[in-house]
Amino acid sequence: MVLYLGDAGQVLWEEIDVVTKGGNYGWNVKEGRICFSTDDNKVPRPTCPAVDTAGNPLIDPVLVLKNKAHPDGDGKASTIIGGNVYRGSTFPQLQGRYIFGIFSQGNMGVADAKLYVANAASPTNWLYDELKPKDYQTNLGYYLKGFGQDLSGEIYITVSSATGLAGTAGKVFKLVAVP
Repeated sequence: MVLYLGDAGQVLWEEIDVVTKGGNYGWNVKEGRICFSTDDNKVPRPTCPAVDTAGNPLIDPVLVLKNKAHPDGDGKASTIIGGNVYRGSTFPQLQGRYIFGIFSQGNMGVADAKLYVANAASPTNWLYDELKPKDYQTNLGYYLKGFGQDLSGEIYITVSSATGLAGTAGKVFKLVAVP
């Protein structure tokens, strides 16, 4: 069994990691595949250690997504939301692919989450594409909060129009095929 982790970054990168028992993913010097300055977390360091102070290797993520706060201005996400490997039968083209998303696109106060699908076949540098549900082509219209999977391997997403825990604006959607 493989455990994937959506790791919310500092301000430069969001990442997906393959969890290894005892693995060191670089916090608090590394974000994505780069090291950042602890004096200014928007500035990458020119070099990055390969191991921690105990000699354990720092493990790179399998997927990185640029944070909206990234100084170059073309980031896609406020926070990555880890998902599930699709094991259902409704979408044969997604079989074995990792479905994940972003909480929002980072536009202040705008509920505009997106879904993505990655090819988890490679051990590093996963490629991913946007997953556009029929009724939500540009974004979900909500903040993405989490993922679930039923016993048949079908995917559910939890969303809300509220950023936090307050209120009763939460919903659960099941990803279904368009007739």
